[in-house]
Amino acid sequence: MRTECPAKINLRLRVFSRDETGFHAVETILARTDLTDELWLEEAESGVTVEVEGPLAEGVPAGPDNLCARAAKAFLAAAFVGRRAPGVRLRLLKRIPVGSGLGGGSADAAGTLRLLAARWPRLETGELFRIAGRVGTDVPFGLLDVPMALGWERGRRLLPLRAPEPRPGLLLSPPFPVSTPDAYGWLASRRSTGGSPGGAAVLPGASRLATWDALERLIGNDLAPPIFEKHPALANALRMMQDSGGTASMTGSGSTLFAVFTDAGKREDARRALAGSGFGEGEGWRIHEIRSPV
Repeated sequence: MRTECPAKINLRLRVFSRDETGFHAVETILARTDLTDELWLEEAESGVTVEVEGPLAEGVPAGPDNLCARAAKAFLAAAFVGRRAPGVRLRLLKRIPVGSGLGGGSADAAGTLRLLAARWPRLETGELFRIAGRVGTDVPFGLLDVPMALGWERGRRLLPLRAPEPRPGLLLSPPFPVSTPDAYGWLASRRSTGGSPGGAAVLPGASRLATWDALERLIGNDLAPPIFEKHPALANALRMMQDSGGTASMTGSGSTLFAVFTDAGKREDARRALAGSGFGEGEGWRIHEIRSPV
């Protein structure tokens, strides 16, 4: 059995104060892209194994720390209570950059749950989503067959949205990661010294979010300013994408930038400008052409 595991971008990411769980409350607009990992599922005699291959496999754990393994074990434990669970072999082809804010690990875990639920349809939908929420941030979004959603509580609460027509886009991943704890720590430090808490929190009605006119005014990421202070190259690259006609921001806690364009010509202009200014493959940066939301 095989499935594709799409990367996501956060068109909008607002970060508020910590809630009772100790995590920051967030409000986000998640959009699926056509950049995907691929995942295969085979039955085995016993246990759960994960094999990782592909151009971006380096740094992806293949043992119990892999989110696919965690998702599979959680599913099997819930689906085969009091019975011997079957064995599972997972093979993962990685195309989504690791630690980039694109949710590749979450997408892979969601793909695992989809395959297992198709093979052994023993759990109600609600239980499947509860497992997804326990496995990791944005895993529930990967279970939804929708191109776009409004999310809260680390992606555990979701409102599916009708999406606008897909637009051509670019992803730009730098040769350095940004850890999520660092990103949130830098934001907290910036706010404690009087830095801006971000834009207005009011969103238009859900039906209006199906237009790019409304979405373009909302695109932004509260984590971007403090990260750009630490990594000015990201701010420079973002400006170049914007100067080429893109509506651009950073996804998740970074470090990948994205831009969406009204046409493929403007996207190509941005690609050439980035590659000619030190943001190309030869300098360790990765550029992916995408469509989103899909």
